[in-house]
Amino acid sequence: MRRSEVFWGTLLVILGVLFFLKAAGILVGEIISWFWPLVIMTVGAWILLDGFGLRRSAVTMSTFSIPLQGAAQASLAVHHGMGRVDLGAGASGDNFLIGTSGVALNHSSRLVGDRLEVSMDVGPSILPFLGPEGGVWACQLRSGLPMSISIEAGASQLNVDLSQLHVTRFEFQGGASSLRLTLPKEVPNCLVQIEAGAASIQVDVPDGVAVSLRTQGVGSMQVNETRFPRVETGVFQSSDFGAAPHRAEIAVDGGAFSFQLA
Repeated sequence: MRRSEVFWGTLLVILGVLFFLKAAGILVGEIISWFWPLVIMTVGAWILLDGFGLRRSAVTMSTFSIPLQGAAQASLAVHHGMGRVDLGAGASGDNFLIGTSGVALNHSSRLVGDRLEVSMDVGPSILPFLGPEGGVWACQLRSGLPMSISIEAGASQLNVDLSQLHVTRFEFQGGASSLRLTLPKEVPNCLVQIEAGAASIQVDVPDGVAVSLRTQGVGSMQVNETRFPRVETGVFQSSDFGAAPHRAEIAVDGGAFSFQLA
């Protein structure tokens, strides 16, 4: 039995016993009112233990794969609560995706015409916004296959390396997340849409890739203006953007978060 099952099972048993005693008139309401602050503190301590790596040994990693099914193009949708996501190239054979994960990962795929549609999300949990336990999803995608990727993340750390992938569209929506994104090297035009709250975003641009960047509502911004000169307020663009064979159009919209383009 995993420690998480013991933890949440014990918590539910205690909660049930307290409500039973209250219904029987043995406990007064004031004692029950103390329970919820204790629950919040206990959950917070459980999350901190995970953050400091004290629960890692309890996590069993598993491998999985998603077959290509003869598709000529693909889309990947990722919904992640808390933890880490590593995404890059490396799938081989007849696979679109190969990966490893801790518990609480669901994945599904379907072939629509010549397009493979893949979805990954956290599994069922008493507190879904916490998942996944262990917090690590490591996925390798098939190089050379035209695809789009969309990611929704909560309190996540994401390392997304598209340099060896043929990604034509990348979308990210995040809360208190950290995203390091490396753009594709050899895609004629990659569209990137980033919407974030209290997040830290770093975008790395491979040599030979031209960029047009438009920003709105960004708190702290660092742009390498030697490579990407400022055209107007909130707009930066490579001098050779119009004629470049490989380029990316980036739109960034958000609140109080930091953004870096290098």
